[in-house]
Amino acid sequence: MSAKAKQSNKSADKNANDRNDAASKDNDAEKANPQWKLINHEQINTLLDLTVEQVQLQFEVILGLKNYQTCLKEAALLDYFVSGFWWAREMNYTCQQISFIMALLQLLLDNIREKQMPFVDNLNEFAKLISGTRQSPSPEVDSLLDAEQAMSITDYLKCSLFQNYQLYEFLLNRPREELLLGKKLTQGQRTSQEEDGEGPGETGLQQEKENKATEFEGFNVQDVKDVLGDLTKEMLGDLQAEFTEKLRVQEESFSTRLDPLKQPANSYTS
Repeated sequence: MSAKAKQSNKSADKNANDRNDAASKDNDAEKANPQWKLINHEQINTLLDLTVEQVQLQFEVILGLKNYQTCLKEAALLDYFVSGFWWAREMNYTCQQISFIMALLQLLLDNIREKQMPFVDNLNEFAKLISGTRQSPSPEVDSLLDAEQAMSITDYLKCSLFQNYQLYEFLLNRPREELLLGKKLTQGQRTSQEEDGEGPGETGLQQEKENKATEFEGFNVQDVKDVLGDLTKEMLGDLQAEFTEKLRVQEESFSTRLDPLKQPANSYTS
């Protein structure tokens, strides 16, 4: 084989290795910061210029929700994704960050719907992903989220999905017929009470409250806050430390600016 042919083969091998390295880095970045598969960044950029009503119309098509006006499950899904997108828009996140947030919302919901993942396991999945956004895939690339953004997303998911986790489990994993049957039974009980002259009354209302409390016990607001608090300390401790350090630096900066203003007052007093 001639020297020219050998050189050509080496160049081809080098180019192939470079492509493999680039593909490997892209795969690592995708695993650390997944992007929403249903729409691309260009489509997200278009949605940012729409009103919330227009965004909802677009999401009906994107999610394939044709019966959201009559189906409770579809209505909840539409509200879940539209609210998440609009919150991210109001927070002025980039298209890449919004795509990650939407992918995160999708993953957590799929964990409930397809894997029937328990609350704590899904919470751990979220914590791992949100921690991964603080790790840059390469020295040349910034991390996807800063400390404050990661904490804001944590707070949003705490108040939206995790605080109502068992409601989503009930909604996504119960057949539609069972949901309708439960609604009909409840209406039938109320009608029977009204015919007997009882009306809802205090007894009926109290029983309804007790039933709801039993159905969703173990997932009240305080429980969610406690669990998320522990995970935040364990897995997001570095984010909190970074945020605290920023506050300390800012406080020192303010103190430095205020020192010259204090001097005349001290001189006057003496």
